[in-house]
Amino acid sequence: MTKTIITLTAIPPRFPYLRETLGSLLSQDAKIDAIELWVPRAYKRFNFDLTKDLPKVPHGVTICFTEKDMGPATKVLPAVTAYAGQDVNLLFCDDDKLYDPKWAGRLLKASMEHPDCCIVEEGGDLMHNSTHDWCGADRPRAQRITKGFTYRLKRVLSLGTWKPRKNVTSGYVDILEGWGGVLVRPEFFSASAFDIHPDLWMIDDIWLSGQLAINNLKIWLTVEPGTRAKGNSHEAKQFALRTQVVEGKGRQALNQNGIDYFRHKYGIWK
Repeated sequence: MTKTIITLTAIPPRFPYLRETLGSLLSQDAKIDAIELWVPRAYKRFNFDLTKDLPKVPHGVTICFTEKDMGPATKVLPAVTAYAGQDVNLLFCDDDKLYDPKWAGRLLKASMEHPDCCIVEEGGDLMHNSTHDWCGADRPRAQRITKGFTYRLKRVLSLGTWKPRKNVTSGYVDILEGWGGVLVRPEFFSASAFDIHPDLWMIDDIWLSGQLAINNLKIWLTVEPGTRAKGNSHEAKQFALRTQVVEGKGRQALNQNGIDYFRHKYGIWK
């Protein structure tokens, strides 16, 4: 019987507010065998005292420890090691989002229909994440919403509260977006996934997508209208990866560097 494990990590500034996100994961309709919160024994970005700073988690959530901080990829890579060789679906997600009760079920259903694919609810193509006007050859592609006059008018009239999903159809994408939720299996990743390039440890979406691509695994984006993960009420935007600057480079430049790394080293995405 295939097990289903939800796995995530968290950063110390969000520890006090985890209960809201974890509560949404505990409320899933699908059968979940375990929910694991992976905590590095030492963080790269934060001071952390393991003896007194551990987050408080509700019953049904297990805190697991990893010796190495792999950045945001800590949400899944330690679980890949822990469940290597086992028949397991790993669902990973972010620590500052809320997931509706049918979220896991949608990912599992799509995985049954596309068993050899990574399954996501949010993602995009290379051209959405870099200056390269390129996308994979697999069809159909997940189509993006057209941001024309009607779209922009609705955004203005709603004072920015109307924010539909970027994709309007299911299909293949090049790059996963972990915040929307992702389903993978341990065998999807090889040893190279754990040898994170020091310049790329902050861009887990690019890193994990590239690792899937070099193993010839596709990413399928599934769309169900009206569903979208949203930020919890204490979303700490100042710590969001999309706002971080590393050695003077913002998220767009970091993504570009990561994509170029895979293009040059492995010959993919071109």
